[in-house]
Amino acid sequence: MDSLQEILGKKDFTPPDEMTAIRDYIKRRYNSNSYVKFQRDAVIVSVPSSALAATIQMEQTQLIDACGLTKRLVIRSGRQ
Repeated sequence: MDSLQEILGKKDFTPPDEMTAIRDYIKRRYNSNSYVKFQRDAVIVSVPSSALAATIQMEQTQLIDACGLTKRLVIRSGRQ
């Protein structure tokens, strides 16, 4: 039986490319921080204000194309 150290030693902890692409896109375009979380069938993006969330929601297709997303995109407001 493998020890926990051996199992975690084999795991790759680098974030997915889509995660950094979304964060960079929001930082560059809106000059705001964001929190990105992946679930099985969705990408959840949390931003600090509801106005920014609404703006991103209106430009959702541009974000999906720019970041190459294949999962469903969910945008939430509020800090995580």
